[in-house]
Amino acid sequence: MVQKKPETPLIRPPSEWRSLLVRVTRGCRWNRCRFCGIYPALGEPGFSRRSAAEIKEDIDLLLARHPRARTAFFGDGDPLEAGLEVFVEVARYLRSRLPVERLTCYARASTLHRLGREGVQVLARAGLNRVHMGLESGDPETLRFHRKGQSPEMVQRVTTWLRDAGIQVSWYVLLGLGGRDHWQRHIRRTAWLINTSRPDFVRLRRLWLYREAGGPPCPLWEQVRDGSFVEQTPEGTVLELKLLLELLEPLDTFFVCDHANNYINVSGSLQEDREEMLAELHAFLALPEEERWQHYRSVGSRI
Repeated sequence: MVQKKPETPLIRPPSEWRSLLVRVTRGCRWNRCRFCGIYPALGEPGFSRRSAAEIKEDIDLLLARHPRARTAFFGDGDPLEAGLEVFVEVARYLRSRLPVERLTCYARASTLHRLGREGVQVLARAGLNRVHMGLESGDPETLRFHRKGQSPEMVQRVTTWLRDAGIQVSWYVLLGLGGRDHWQRHIRRTAWLINTSRPDFVRLRRLWLYREAGGPPCPLWEQVRDGSFVEQTPEGTVLELKLLLELLEPLDTFFVCDHANNYINVSGSLQEDREEMLAELHAFLALPEEERWQHYRSVGSRI
């Protein structure tokens, strides 16, 4: 007899590697961002919702395999699209079966905005502790170009709602998203938004335009081919990271490059470790050019 296996999210934050991975929805309902398209590339052709019964069955299977788990993560790209009632039902079911210390999920700012402040408070009462949200950029022009479907004001508003409800906020920023032409605008406006919104975490990623064998390429390749987007250089990506850190205030925010595709991996509290992180970047940029380029070539790219 073949043992039934639970479905798990295709993508998770690196910080959730020890968590129970619960698939609440499949794929991404928005699925229009030029820099992404990752779910079709990984074989998930469209978006679909799972029923509460299906999700609960998977929770039971996961708990049987991982009875000592202490954290849980709900995916795929925006599990709140399952609907508030379903999300709350399965969150409460999970917590009734296992007293997890932390429950997290991915969420689009636009979905949270649609739920409103009261909806966010409902999520907090259901036991949601942290939201991983793709800021990508604090620059409205960059967000429009990449068809992100959100504005800096929207992100700022929902971040306030989340923090007021006691839910931690983890933002993702994409280095290179402004390309070579608009990188300073991208970084300066991103720094301003971080300084004014004060998320609990800022996590850095490097833009990578993938070409997965057997799957569709990153949609942004079309703009690269027609010249409307010029890719950032490896050195430019490091300079973006440096400028961002220089512009950020000593916030009670944890700043981390926690993905393997980052050229430089610095991490620490902006309040206590910012100068040390900057010193590490300055030391790298002071290396001979050929040594720096050998490092860039060694890092490569990956999802």
